[in-house]
Amino acid sequence: MEKKRVSMRQIAKECGCSLATVSYALNHSGQAKISSATRLRVIETAKRLNYSPAGVSRKKPGRAVILISKVPGQGVGRRIALLDLAGELSALLAQQGLSASLLEIGSLADHWSQVQALSPSVLFMLDRGSGGVAYLDPPCVQPIIFVDSDNSDPLYYKVLPDYPSLIGRAAALLGETRPFLMMEGVRSGALLKEMTDTVQPEDVFVNVGQDMEEFLRRHQDRGGVIVGDLLAVEVCRQFPAERLAVISALNYPGLFPEKLTVIPVPNRDRAAAAVEVARDLLSLDYDPERSHRVLLGTGG
Repeated sequence: MEKKRVSMRQIAKECGCSLATVSYALNHSGQAKISSATRLRVIETAKRLNYSPAGVSRKKPGRAVILISKVPGQGVGRRIALLDLAGELSALLAQQGLSASLLEIGSLADHWSQVQALSPSVLFMLDRGSGGVAYLDPPCVQPIIFVDSDNSDPLYYKVLPDYPSLIGRAAALLGETRPFLMMEGVRSGALLKEMTDTVQPEDVFVNVGQDMEEFLRRHQDRGGVIVGDLLAVEVCRQFPAERLAVISALNYPGLFPEKLTVIPVPNRDRAAAAVEVARDLLSLDYDPERSHRVLLGTGG
């Protein structure tokens, strides 16, 4: 016998909230101010009860908004990598019937009305923290996916390379027990911590106002790992390529000298993982037990 379909009323009873609250939460509506905790509880209860929304496949195509961090001092290499990632996201979203708008902004709060005017179905945050999201007015009701970023908020999915694992792999390939790390500046504090946790502070170079020549001189007897394609090109002009490994986001292998060790975690893979999460969230076709941190590049 066919199982009876779970209703919104059953979800409301299970959550101890009104039917309207369930409807607003499941439809990502901004008509009512629902706390993020309530919204999460409703969505997770719906998944646990195997709720299947009617007519999902018949909905009109939505719009995605891709927000790219723009901060003073951001290096050209980091900006190009983020724009390339945004381009890959846009192309893959179009295949899913979602048009995408790209916005390069500094303060999210200052530009929130501009974002909401686009009526997004889903938001992608590139290299941003989650701290300001809870204080937005009106509140954010759309699913948010942080890409090449990290935060500790369980409300949001994060898609990023597994930097500690990748740095360890690079060190092993170089035969280096204590590699130095060179990276572009990032806005997300949690991402910066994720990237540098396994490296001593004196062995970390962030390409925002530091003296590269002096850093390389102090580490001339060591091998190093670079995060950032254009940064790697620059470093290879000053340091032996055979003692360097790059964690590469851009799919342009011709950029690098032959002796440079390249560990590719292409932006297309990051975008594909983020779009898959977005598709699942918008249709409620996702596993609520799945980790909210999707780590890439952990394979051999």
